Order: sequence, then C-alpha cells, then structure tokens
Amino acid sequence: MLVLMRIFWLLPEAKAPVGSFADENWRRGSAWRGRRLFHHEKGITMKVIALMSVLIATCAAAAPDPAVYGPALAAETVAGSSGCSAVEVAGDYLYAAGADSLAVYDIKTDPAKPVLVGELKEIKGSRQLAIYQDRAYITARNRGLWIVDIADPRAPKLIRQFDTIELATGIAATENVIFVAHRVYGVQLLDVTDPRFPRHISQVRTAEAQSVVYRDGMLYIGDWGAGKLTIVDVHDLRQPKVVAQGTLDGLGDGVFVKDNLCFCSTGHDAKTGPKEDRPGNGRGVEVFDVADPTAPKKLGVFKFPRFLPRDNDYWTSRACGSTLYCVDSHNGFYMIDVSDPANMKGIGHLQLPPPVYAWKIPEERKLRNDCCASLATGDGVVYIAGLTTGIHVVRTAAAHKQPQPELRLDIPAEVPAAVDPRLRRYDLHCQVRRVAVKDDFAYVAASHAGLKLFSIGADGLKELRTWERECVYDVSVHGDTLFVAENIRDLAVYRIAADGDLTEIGRGQLPRDGSVQIIHPFMGGNYLAVSCGTGQFFILDATDVTQLKSVYAGGAGGILYADMFPTRDWHGVFPVNWHSRGIAWYDLNGGKPVVKSTGNPPEGSQMDGIDRLDSGLFVFPVRGSQLALIDPASPGEPKIVEVNGIVADMPVRGIPTVSGDVVAFASRRNGKVVTLDVSTPESPVVVKDRCYDLSQGNCDRIAFHRGKMIIPAGHYGLFLEK
Repeated sequence: MLVLMRIFWLLPEAKAPVGSFADENWRRGSAWRGRRLFHHEKGITMKVIALMSVLIATCAAAAPDPAVYGPALAAETVAGSSGCSAVEVAGDYLYAAGADSLAVYDIKTDPAKPVLVGELKEIKGSRQLAIYQDRAYITARNRGLWIVDIADPRAPKLIRQFDTIELATGIAATENVIFVAHRVYGVQLLDVTDPRFPRHISQVRTAEAQSVVYRDGMLYIGDWGAGKLTIVDVHDLRQPKVVAQGTLDGLGDGVFVKDNLCFCSTGHDAKTGPKEDRPGNGRGVEVFDVADPTAPKKLGVFKFPRFLPRDNDYWTSRACGSTLYCVDSHNGFYMIDVSDPANMKGIGHLQLPPPVYAWKIPEERKLRNDCCASLATGDGVVYIAGLTTGIHVVRTAAAHKQPQPELRLDIPAEVPAAVDPRLRRYDLHCQVRRVAVKDDFAYVAASHAGLKLFSIGADGLKELRTWERECVYDVSVHGDTLFVAENIRDLAVYRIAADGDLTEIGRGQLPRDGSVQIIHPFMGGNYLAVSCGTGQFFILDATDVTQLKSVYAGGAGGILYADMFPTRDWHGVFPVNWHSRGIAWYDLNGGKPVVKSTGNPPEGSQMDGIDRLDSGLFVFPVRGSQLALIDPASPGEPKIVEVNGIVADMPVRGIPTVSGDVVAFASRRNGKVVTLDVSTPESPVVVKDRCYDLSQGNCDRIAFHRGKMIIPAGHYGLFLEK
C-alpha cells in the first residue's frame, strides 16, 4: 500500500491516532513543526506538491536493507501497555509517560516481561522523561513540566505541575538541578532542591533546543532546525555559556554522551547534497569526539533509510558498550555497531506495527508503521515506546541498564540584576507572564505567584493585592471586565470595581481539556479568541459570561505557540499569523465566526505577532527590518516598508503593541524591546531612546499607561518606563 505523507493543508480531515495525545499534542507535536518540507521553498504549486506526494509514498513503503541495517528484529508488546512518548529505566522499574498517565512496570523478575504495578493518571501531554533518584520529571510542551514523587514506584504521587518558560520539550536531571529544553528559547536551568517550588536559575539561548544531556559541567544540546550539536558550559549555573557547536547533516534532536563520545540523532531533511536528494535523507546518527568539549570533532555518520513522511519528531539514542540503539520516529528502531565510529555498521532493525487510529482515515493516508517515540535500555533488553501501540521489547544481550552517577551541583548565590536606568524594575520572584492596564491599575499574570494588582502612580508601581491561583498565564481587559487564563485550564471572568477589586462573574473551560494560555476579547468583548499554545485556537461566545460557549475551533496548517493575535479587531475582522503559513483572516460578523481567507502574505515566524493602528491598518514585522502594512479590505496585498534607524543587534521582531503613533515590539526569544514611531506609517522610525535590552528575561506583549510602557519580562521581573 502506498503511504501518502499527510500534508494537513491538503488533507484537513486527517485526525490524530489514539495515544498520540489526541488533538492538542498531535497538532502541536512535531506534526506541525516537522512539516517544513515546503516551508522555505517559494512558489511551489499544488501540482508539485502532488508529485512530491507520490515520491513520498514510494519512499515510505521501502523496507530497510538487511545488508546495510542488519536483520529484522523480533519484538514483544508489553501486555496492557498503551501508547507512550517516553520510557526510562530506574532500578527495578520501567517508567512510561503517555498521553494521560505515568505508568510504572516491575522488571525485576523478568526484564522482558514488564508487569504494570503503578500508575499516575493526572499526567497529560508527555514528551520526554528523566528520572533521578526518587523523582520523575516529565516535559509536556504547552503543559509545562510534571514533577512526580516515585519514592514508592508502585504509588507515584504528583508533586506539582510547573510553568516553564515555553514549550517544555527536552529534559536532563541531577539531584538538585534540572535542565529543560525549550526549542527556540534554549535551555532553562531550574533549582529543584525543593521540588514543590522549583526556582529559576538561568537560561541559555540556542537555536532550537529539542534535547539536552548534562555531563561533567557541560550541556550537550540537539538544536533542531539549525542542525547543530551545541555545547554549553554550565560550571557556573548562573552564567551558562555556549562554547562550541558541531554541524549535523540533518535536524538535531536526541543526544547521548558515553565516555568521550557524543551521539547525535538527526531527522528529516539533509543539510548537504543536491537539493532534490535532501528531503528525507537527514535521518541518522552522528558521532563526535568531545574529549575537549570546546572543540568537538566529528568521527562518523550513519544514515538511516530515506523516509519522507514528517509526522512526529522523536529521536533518541542510547549506547551500551559498542552497541548504539536508536529510534527514528516512524522510520523504525536501529542497532548499530559503533566500535569504530568512522565505520559504523547496522546490526539489526525493527519497524513497529501500524498506528492505531481513532478516527476514520482513508487507507492511502495511513502510515505503515507506528512512531518509535523513545527507548530505554535494561539488562538484556531494549524498551521502545510506541506512540500509539504501547511498549515493545527487543531482546539483545548487549543491552544493560544505564548507570546513574551521583550528581549534586553547586548553585551559586543569585547575582543582583543590572537594571537599565531608564526603567524601574520590580522583582516578583516568579515568572511575569503578561500585564493588562485598567485606568490607574495594572493586573499581572504572575504564573505560580497568582494574579497581582498594582496601582500606577507618579512613584511607579505599588502592589495592592494578590489572588492566589495555581498558575496565571494571561490577563486581558475590555471595559470593566477582566479575562484571566488561570489554573491551567480555566478562563475566569471578573468585574473590575472602582478600587481595582475583582468580583468573579463567569468561568469556563475549553473543549477537549485544552489549556488556556492567550486571551483576546473582540467585537466589544462579545467574542474571545483563546489560544492553547498548540496548532489551533478557539473562539468563545462571551455575550453571556456565565455560559461561555465555543463557537469555533480550528487552525490554518501552522503552529500557534505564542501570541499571534492583534489586541483589537477592525469591525469584527481580525488577522492571525500562522508560522510559515501566512496570515489568516477571521470574521465575527453574521452570528458565527468564519474564516475569510488563509495563506495571505507575508509569511512570518512563530515569534512575530500583529497589531492594529488606529487607522485600521495592521502592522506586522518582516525580516527584522521592515513592516508590513495590511489593509483588511485587501489582505492579500500588504505594503512592505523599510524601518528607518535600525539599531545594531535590535531587530524589529516580536509581539507588537500599538499606542497612538507608537508601536513597541517585545521579543520573547531575545528579550529585547524595539519601539517605532509610526506617525507616518509608510516611513516608520526606530525610537532609539525607547529600545531596551531585557535579555535576562523573556519579554511579552507590552501594556501602556499614559504613554509609558509596562513590560512583563518573565523571570527578570516587571518593568515600568520612568
């Protein structure tokens, strides 16, 4: 059977398989980010895409050549196991993190026959898993980080769900410090001495950190789109520094370090060779000598079979002696002899059974093999996480449990933060997510520190009150109503009193257990655009806030991880930036939201937002040095204008906020604020004395009070212009 690549912009009815973390995680998991085959090639027609689908189908059907990859291996499925994304072995137990639980299996009696002995059902959206002593750390993308007490493996207990900087993806753990990879936001270092209250230590920015390993004061990071092995010196946890990179011939992901060797898993498309041969040829593993971590030396490359379907991005490698075990998503599991890294040899391969689909899908659109999401080694066995088909066991004499050295790191005292003299800084000792202004009050989404109320006066900000919540992600004001994304899943509605106090008047949740992260009221507050930080968003009817009702759910074939919405609509019409898919326009008139058009230029990145000028034109950053002026009446014909007075190392990027003739761009990725004078929109000018470097934090959408900026800057705090 020919297996077509599921190109969702061509095949919108394709649905998630069981165990693939239905809806939310399927859409936001590698399925969205991974489909970059055609993103950067301009002018590709639908006919070309159709022809490529035939090639994809042909390549997807090819089985690994035993002469190159060794014989086909046999596997046993663990009875009663369900789809999972991560597996790890610790002591006499196997841990499996799945769509909605952490399962624990006893492997002491027979490692090849795991027996389920414990389960924690509260875990949602798992991605990667790390275990150290009596704790399990599970990254969960838009759901942050789960921390679990496994002192009694048969009765795991949730310690807490923690709000990380961004989409928590990779994870490495020591006794008191963990390292969380956050894609384009790099790696966050957290003090987990008290796991109930993780504390931010620092952040190191890299291209797109997917996976991370800690070894002897260094981090080894698989940087995805850039195709790099990035090495970071973290001997001083407060001042992590990138010290070296190695170039990969594929997208960088899973890394593993053994002795002086670093094994780097790569995926999808090759970085070198004829362009027509690159798609699907980036899959494999590359070995570096890291005896000197500041000067990694590539020793060898082993390529897996060409495979073009881009559903799900999962790559892991683990070494036992001279045998390396690798998983390559839907392309299978591979055993490699790495005794001579310059001449690696395949010694066995396995492809999982077909995925288990929850919805009806045409046969020609189904993939032939389930996704190998991760692996763990035990004594005489390898455990493979089937994303929808459960845990699979391969018997191999070379495999053994991975050692876990004692690792307790020295956490230096916090260094007083430098503050730009043009700003006032307020350290809230938490992650400052967002801020909204009503008259002379500021409402702050302060993550686990709750919802905070400040007065705004001549002397700056004064904290008046805190409403304790599990987590507050966003705040948005319309009139005398405050909308709050709180407690992970709740959308709360409050009436604002004259003294700033709040009275709850409504509360709701999104369908399908969606997490609430971004809220924008439109059409006089009658509709709310709500994003989950995935690949779709919802529109809620808020005409009756006591009965918030979803009236639209959908996407435009791209990812929607940040705030890609404007703060204001234009007569019921508003745009949304879909990463590498162009701008889609939505119309709230007529009683039911409708999609007016999609794929409008310009194509932007996942980190650049959009906002509306008073004139009705929408502004959108282009390539860091231009603005797109977009008229809702002609959305397909943006006017691109040059920005005058660009400041070095201060590109015009990020989430814009318009205040009269001023647009302030806040970049969550680089922590910088760039302000433009748009009194003449066709000739925008950088206002140099209102540009700020807040790169110790992650800035988000700015609020204005009487012309002055209030800037939420993540763990760096809250800032007010003097």
